[in-house]
Amino acid sequence: MAALNWKLLTAFEAVARHLNFTRAANELNVQQPSISRRVAELEAELGVKLLVRTRPNAALTAEGDQLYRALSKGISQVSDVMNRIKAQPDRNVVVVNTTIGFASCFLMQRLAQFRLKHPDIAIELVSRDQNEAYKSEQADVLIVFDEPKNLPTSQSARIFSEKLIPVGHPDVFRPVGDDMEALADRELLHLSTGMHAHDWDIYFKGTDIVSPAPSSEQKFTSFMVYLQAALNGEGIILGWETLFQDLLDQGQLIRLSSREVQTERGYFSCLTHRADNNPSALTFWRWVSSLAD
Repeated sequence: MAALNWKLLTAFEAVARHLNFTRAANELNVQQPSISRRVAELEAELGVKLLVRTRPNAALTAEGDQLYRALSKGISQVSDVMNRIKAQPDRNVVVVNTTIGFASCFLMQRLAQFRLKHPDIAIELVSRDQNEAYKSEQADVLIVFDEPKNLPTSQSARIFSEKLIPVGHPDVFRPVGDDMEALADRELLHLSTGMHAHDWDIYFKGTDIVSPAPSSEQKFTSFMVYLQAALNGEGIILGWETLFQDLLDQGQLIRLSSREVQTERGYFSCLTHRADNNPSALTFWRWVSSLAD
């Protein structure tokens, strides 16, 4: 199928509708010779005359009339669709700012449930990972991992708390029960950014084990690369029980220790001021906040 040159077709449609090159040029805010050249180029491309150039008005040839009718119908349909899109209320779009990890491991598998219950609400997911230019006030709902005292808005709800568990590939590692020394002797991988830099210290706190210092190959700055390393069998990572539940249920990862450590941290959903006049944002916020109930 030949590619459509909308620049030429738009010029022809305007001239055919007005039957006048000058009025068509004024409508498209270009010079009259430019309109004439575009129509001539379209005629050359098709190999037929589309217009009879008379003064003061032009006339359509049989081929020109045929093309104009098709264009008019298509443009009318496009205009109707655009008007329907513009008529959709803004409140039905909810912008959700989250992390790639939360979206990939937890939210995406459950979002279909929300869409089934609320087909009139469109969810736009925005990841803030490695996107420092993105501002949180551009979202209706923020999903953050932090302590309650550090939450960015007053209207917040806990989705689930952090429960640290060591996980690894079932074909490479075997559970060690409560033997922390055996666990520490394994290949422990570290997420070295932000508040996660000391997760293994938190996990071993209260035991006789001091978290071994990681080598450069054992440190990761990206959560998704950190997770993929575990899925590849390269080492053991500390995970969040609820976040990794789907991977555990599918047998892609297994728990490697009976010890689990609960912290004050967790995943929280937060409504921003932008959502004040957006009932759909409140609907989504309530839904996502209840997912782990």
